[in-house]
Amino acid sequence: MSLSVEPAFIRRGVELADLNAVRIALAHQTEDPAIEALPPPAQMSPEQKAFLIDGAVTWLSENAAPVQPAEPPLPRLRRLMDLVNGKTMSDLEFEARRDLTAFRDYPYFAHWDDAKPKLPDGFKVAIIGGAWAGIAAAIQCQLLGLPYVLIEKQSQIGGTWARHKYPDVRVDTASITYEHSFEKLYPWSQYFAPGAEVCAYLNHVAEKHGITSNALLNTELKAAVFDEARNIWSLDLQGPNGAQKLDANVVITCVGTFANAKIPDFPGKETFKGRFVHPTGWPDDLDLKGKRVAIIGNGSTGVQMLKPIAADAAQVFVFQRTPQWISPREKYGQPIEPELAWLIQNFPGYWHWWRYTSTAPLFDLLSMQLVDKDWQAKGGHVSAANDAIRTMLKKYIETETGGRKDLIDKLMPDYAPFSRRPVVDNGWYRALTRKNVELVTGDITRFTEAGIEAADGAVRLVDVVVCATGFEVEKYLMPAAFKGRGGIDLHEKWESGDGPRAYLSMMVPEFPNLFMLYGPNSQPLTGGTGMPAWYALWSSYVAQCMMRVLREKKSSVEVKEPSYRRYNESLDKEAQPLIQLTKEGGIDKNYYVNAKHKRLQVNAPWGSPEFYKMCADVVWDDLDLR
Repeated sequence: MSLSVEPAFIRRGVELADLNAVRIALAHQTEDPAIEALPPPAQMSPEQKAFLIDGAVTWLSENAAPVQPAEPPLPRLRRLMDLVNGKTMSDLEFEARRDLTAFRDYPYFAHWDDAKPKLPDGFKVAIIGGAWAGIAAAIQCQLLGLPYVLIEKQSQIGGTWARHKYPDVRVDTASITYEHSFEKLYPWSQYFAPGAEVCAYLNHVAEKHGITSNALLNTELKAAVFDEARNIWSLDLQGPNGAQKLDANVVITCVGTFANAKIPDFPGKETFKGRFVHPTGWPDDLDLKGKRVAIIGNGSTGVQMLKPIAADAAQVFVFQRTPQWISPREKYGQPIEPELAWLIQNFPGYWHWWRYTSTAPLFDLLSMQLVDKDWQAKGGHVSAANDAIRTMLKKYIETETGGRKDLIDKLMPDYAPFSRRPVVDNGWYRALTRKNVELVTGDITRFTEAGIEAADGAVRLVDVVVCATGFEVEKYLMPAAFKGRGGIDLHEKWESGDGPRAYLSMMVPEFPNLFMLYGPNSQPLTGGTGMPAWYALWSSYVAQCMMRVLREKKSSVEVKEPSYRRYNESLDKEAQPLIQLTKEGGIDKNYYVNAKHKRLQVNAPWGSPEFYKMCADVVWDDLDLR
């Protein structure tokens, strides 16, 4: 350890750190029974906390070093993981959560156990989309030595993080959990990284791992047609030099759920003479100082931008159509302190355990989303746990608005917490109390040349409209066209049924060698993992399919129709007890639910360990290899 690091500096770092991660990292390093005997921090006495902090400072004063420990033997690893929540995991839970600690070099990804077979001449994988999932798919191809090309319609890697440049855009899950587990100890500057830093991270990973050199930037997929005679996907692309063709043996689409902006067809919008902006196309030259601004929408995007916009604008009108449950996040918007940044790099194992302790509180989130009919019979809304969160969030609204009843009555949702995507508060409630901010509720009647008429009949005069109305989440893979065996059009297939469906969110019958990452019903409801881990896991599933095709000298793999139907029937049955599909859960105003068919559309209804097992272990009887 450098002599320039004073004990007081170390102590400050320990005090700023996640004490649960400190506890487990110190137990990992010392195997001290006294440290292992400590309860989780929420249950510690002041004397126990002081004992832990003193012990960590003493150990770091003698042993701090920028090294990463190896993964402990599995029984020891499991023991340490159990200590985090003070609970004993099942075998399935351990299997699903082992790699959240990211000790291994490339967690989740598949590797050849034997020699790689000779590839067919010209073999190529086409990856559509250059953000989190696309990077995961590219890394998986590199690990297997499979030639690939990544197709990205923007001028840089980053996906939605390259498009979104609105004020205060940032992640609303901790940066430590929103990163690829193969990229160790990335030096985030904030606890919840700003959008530009996330984009820089993705470009850093792409450059470091050689992905950028395999990318076709400024190139958009227009259509993909399966050529049955050649067992090849023929791709129509539009690039810098115009139209071009590309053949690929395998197509992995990584365009995500949030690819198509949702812009309601407001009456009279075309007559508005001011500036109309969607957050995905935030203009670099947009100056809101002294302007009258309308923000339509109060989801994650609308909430993030209000505070900074209100600080500049002369007047802001917030058009709220549906109230949200908006919750605080500790250290949201704050920089990681120098002392903690030092500790992350120099306390062997802390980074790994901080990743785990940051996700562990979400392991039981499914219980918050299940309806307890006995509880309801006693007069409760959903369940004891869900109603307790409701009470806490209602109190938060009352506190943050200064008890203003005129605001509270408009802001209180009539549906259950956790039935929609949680929104994180960055000062939105408090911004509503500013003199230059007005909350407008109800529908928008029409646009005029100079403003917006609301349901109350008043016309608010505005210079700029920011339409933070989200995305068309049901338009998976659009606007590109996909045609499989027999010329079957994928979008027509979904439209003629009950909306987008897939097997394990990845595969559709009659579309061989086509895989979706973050497809229909892919997002786990229970949290406790972080989406980058799922991108790696799904990439591994695709890899296992490709590996068997190559080993057996086959040409294609696809899901069987009966397996596809059986899986989706099981999915619908599993979803029935969820609050999302009830009036109390806001079934009529919830993007998790297919608006037309009233079924779960975005999420997988199983607990994360169960869904992990489905995606980790290929059921070969469900698939057809040809």
